[in-house]
Amino acid sequence: MRLRSVSFVCALVLGTVANPAIASGVKVAPYGTTKDGRPVNAFTLFNDKGASVTVLDYGGTIAAIRVPDRNGKIGNVAMSFSDLSGFESPNHWTNADIGRYANVILHGFTLDGVKYALPMDARGTTMHSGPETWARRIWIAEPIQPKDGASLTLMMDSPDGDQGFPGHAVAKVTYTFNNQNELKLEWNATVDKPSPINLTNHLYLNLNGNSTTPVCDEDMQVMTDQAANQVQERPGANGEIASVIGTPFDFTKPTALKDRLAICSSNFSMGRPQPGAARPARPPVPAGMTVSFNEPFILRDEDRRLDRVAARLHDPASGRIMELRTTELSVHVYTPFAMEPTLTSDVGKPFVRVPSIAFETQHLPDSPNHPEYPTVILRPGEKFHSATIFAFSTDAKPGQKAAAKR
Repeated sequence: MRLRSVSFVCALVLGTVANPAIASGVKVAPYGTTKDGRPVNAFTLFNDKGASVTVLDYGGTIAAIRVPDRNGKIGNVAMSFSDLSGFESPNHWTNADIGRYANVILHGFTLDGVKYALPMDARGTTMHSGPETWARRIWIAEPIQPKDGASLTLMMDSPDGDQGFPGHAVAKVTYTFNNQNELKLEWNATVDKPSPINLTNHLYLNLNGNSTTPVCDEDMQVMTDQAANQVQERPGANGEIASVIGTPFDFTKPTALKDRLAICSSNFSMGRPQPGAARPARPPVPAGMTVSFNEPFILRDEDRRLDRVAARLHDPASGRIMELRTTELSVHVYTPFAMEPTLTSDVGKPFVRVPSIAFETQHLPDSPNHPEYPTVILRPGEKFHSATIFAFSTDAKPGQKAAAKR
């Protein structure tokens, strides 16, 4: 699939930010070349408070979210890498836009009597739409200058049959970073044939900055007591909705991640075995804890609004706070154990254990095969729309917060 060059956009936007009197805006710069030779551009959205967000046209990847801590020091809270090769890693979809279907589909799906066999692994799993995911493609970019902050729209033109899905789909995601340090992602999509549509950004966060300390000491709250039950031993869901009260996934009150995650313990190993060697047995998981998170929390209809907080993350060390608001059905929370030892963070250091936590706003896993779930089927003449806000602030008391320091 051929995509338009964004060089003309780069020249246009660079001209708009050349005037130093303009504090907010969009700046464009090269970000390297993919392994197969495609040039990548980085679009940095500045607000007038000294904070910024960098988005790549490669996968719509959020390469950085630079916001102040309680003392005003700017740090990157998005898990990021020392160069583009980290974002090309096939195992993580780090901070990238996912489509046509975020999360998992098991053994393909049937729509209007037609069976669609998607690209699958040996278990019959299609994760994040398979190996030809939109997270690995160059999107068409269009920077925008709103009244408050800065904005960028990325577009994906997906032909009929792309990734095994029916119909020609056109998707757009607009990133807006305003002067209140709120990053808004707004999705729109249309199709010319019925097709499952479930779009998200797979954003990993570490509020302490640069993923050089684990997220285990950060505390989380999710404003729901409902979650979709997962299929044991493989990704997916079994169609059931259950209460999280009294389980390791009960975050109805702020709770330190280390109090629930066994992988936060140095005694709990999940390392990859050497070729030909057996994986060592895991130690028993302590009562009230789980190995890691891969949990689709379900929001009630009255909480699926941009003026209602759906989830909250707080880092006591830096004082940074992230409050998530969304129109989506689910907040899927995921924690990786570790990154490959060959990858380094954007400050050139190896990643620590449990380097980040992901918040993916989306519909439920394997929904095309579960008619009891809210539908994900988009039909011609209909429009898909979804919006999520990641709002960043601190726990600084009035008068305590210093001026932002770059």
